[in-house]
Amino acid sequence: MLKEKIKRLVTSLFKMVLVIFIITFAFETKIVIANEISSTKSIKKISKDFTNKFCNSIAFGLSKESAMNFSIEENKKTFEKRKIFNGINRELLAEAIAVSVVENCGYPIDLSGEKGIEEFKDYYLLKDIKSS
Repeated sequence: MLKEKIKRLVTSLFKMVLVIFIITFAFETKIVIANEISSTKSIKKISKDFTNKFCNSIAFGLSKESAMNFSIEENKKTFEKRKIFNGINRELLAEAIAVSVVENCGYPIDLSGEKGIEEFKDYYLLKDIKSS
């Protein structure tokens, strides 16, 4: 009789621990996915804003370096006050910006394809680090 009670108690405890583990794991996954979605949206928004500023600067006749400096500083002013800018993965942001810039105004600055994207990404990261 006592063995059966102990066995039921252990089984019940095991089930409770299992349920708690499953619930905890499910909520953690949702939090991570929500953070990734938020980060992706933020990267797209910042990238689009940067690209517009950069390409417009190029169209107005600024050099690549001047357009880069202007766009980085303006983006910092725009997004620095918002917490989204601080938690962004700089590599992913640089990649998104490079793709967008090369697609939208790569021709005037002699950038195209994967090589152009890599070149612009490296240039952006270098300038971003220097401006920090």
